Amino acid sequence: MLSLRNGLICVLGGTGFLGRRIVRRLRDHGHTVRIASRHPQRTRSPITDERLQSIRTDIGDETSLAAALTGTQGVVNAVSLYVERGNTTFRSVHVEGAARVARQARRGGVERLIHVSGIGADPGSDSSPMRRSCVRRSCSVPTTPFSTRR
Repeated sequence: MLSLRNGLICVLGGTGFLGRRIVRRLRDHGHTVRIASRHPQRTRSPITDERLQSIRTDIGDETSLAAALTGTQGVVNAVSLYVERGNTTFRSVHVEGAARVARQARRGGVERLIHVSGIGADPGSDSSPMRRSCVRRSCSVPTTPFSTRR
């Protein structure tokens, strides 16, 4: 768990399969969680919880992303894409979007950034066609001042 003394944590992709679980875990550990998603209406909470905030955010939009990160101590990027459609590509989400998140986190003074990737972008991996597609297109995230763990 983040050691941010129960501060405000933003979970990008917080209404998705993994994001919902991250939100629940952070909340259960006393954090206030800002659930950032293109689909905030998918936020599932049967009761009003003052520790849960919902905000419409698109990692392709600098303005909405900056608004989502304002005042947060930590950010978890759990945004993922499994099927490309039009301009929404693996590269636009997993590379350009992730870089945008890192830039906005740095600008906003966020203490911790955790990026979770569902694409298995290790070129040595036997993973999915999605990974092969991204690696084939030379998808890589520019280095950031944040640490990386595998």
